[in-house]
Amino acid sequence: MSAQKNYIIQETAPYLHERTRNFSSKIKKENIKRRSVSSAKSPLADMTRYALCVLLIFTPLARASVQGWAICVIHIVTLTALTPFLLDMNLTGKWRWIRTSLDKPILALLVLAVLSAVFSTHRHTSFRALTLLVNYIVVFYLIIHTIRSRTQFRQLVCIIIGMAVFISVFGFLKMSGISPFPWWNYTDLSQNTLRLTSVFGNPDHLAGYMEMALPLILGLFLKDYKGGKLLLMTYLTIIMLTALILSLSRGGWIGSLTSLVFMSVMLLRSRHFKHKKILISLIVGLLAVALIVLFNTPVVKRFRTIVEQEEMSINSRITAWKGVVKMVNNHPLTGIGPGNFGTVFTQYQPPGLGKHFRMAHNDYLHFISELGIFFIPVLIWMMIAFYRRGFRKLKSRSRQTRGIALGAMSGVTAILVHSMADFNLHIPSNALLFTILVAMVAAPRKTKCNV
Repeated sequence: MSAQKNYIIQETAPYLHERTRNFSSKIKKENIKRRSVSSAKSPLADMTRYALCVLLIFTPLARASVQGWAICVIHIVTLTALTPFLLDMNLTGKWRWIRTSLDKPILALLVLAVLSAVFSTHRHTSFRALTLLVNYIVVFYLIIHTIRSRTQFRQLVCIIIGMAVFISVFGFLKMSGISPFPWWNYTDLSQNTLRLTSVFGNPDHLAGYMEMALPLILGLFLKDYKGGKLLLMTYLTIIMLTALILSLSRGGWIGSLTSLVFMSVMLLRSRHFKHKKILISLIVGLLAVALIVLFNTPVVKRFRTIVEQEEMSINSRITAWKGVVKMVNNHPLTGIGPGNFGTVFTQYQPPGLGKHFRMAHNDYLHFISELGIFFIPVLIWMMIAFYRRGFRKLKSRSRQTRGIALGAMSGVTAILVHSMADFNLHIPSNALLFTILVAMVAAPRKTKCNV
């Protein structure tokens, strides 16, 4: 009898041990999940989210935050967002790091920027630019760690869309001669009254903001809104699209068209998307609106400038890019240092351009000249990691997750195309929105963390 009991114990012991281990593992995962949810709902986490929302609202309204005082405010608000987050982690003892597919590329970019700043000939300027880069990285990870629920993501998207609509409507008023807010008149700038600028100093940067925000509202159509909500979203889409068109930005139009094609291809290939005929009708409608607008005289004139020899024409930019390439050849490894383009390019700018180019009007060449040629593999690495993560999210069962991911990916695609002939990623308001869109895609569906 004793031998039989020992035999049963020996046979069942491994099974019981395995069941106990699985149960313990399950309890541990539940505790991690519960702590993540409770942390996300804490008052301190709410303070962080409110500060991030303030940042989203402030940056475009402050003349796109291109001036020094606005950048200082960005740093202050970011610190205001970071402080309660760190306090929450410290008080609760729940130090967590949510991993993303962009962690290693971002670290590589940061190391590259630090090395470039160290070997810069104007270190003070470089470290100021480096501080702004660190600010964007902090915002990225605050989004990852504090925007966790579907409701929070939806609220973030609504704030972006709300800002884009406000900027559009104010632009219409300003363009028609109605300016209720004189501090957005920008008398120190020579602005073309035929182009929509709104709160931005440059219509191309307005277009950059719109081309990132517009796909987000298009992505929300995947939630199958009906009735009044559908009509409202359609109306808001038309407002934003009209603002984009009236900016008369070639880069904005091409970037938006590219993002629309990208979004259409992704939807037509998706097994979850059933309204393919509606999508085709919408695309045809948007193209019809675009063709109608193109018959407008100011738009036709804007297209004619593509062959004119002036400072901002394509020919002028190509001439300037030759000087940038020469500068890269002279500083290939660590570049000239972050933020130093406007100072150093005076030695390389080809004659006959009329004005001094403080920007390369090509974000890729600009970053390569400042950070060195090693920025190229880092950029490719980041893009592969970003789109790979986005394609995985497009397979989600949640329509909201798919819609936000597709909208954010399309917005990023638009600005990446536009950046080939402009410097939108050097405009803080647009760079911040770009950072938030990337974070929306990179955010994991399930929390992976080190405790």
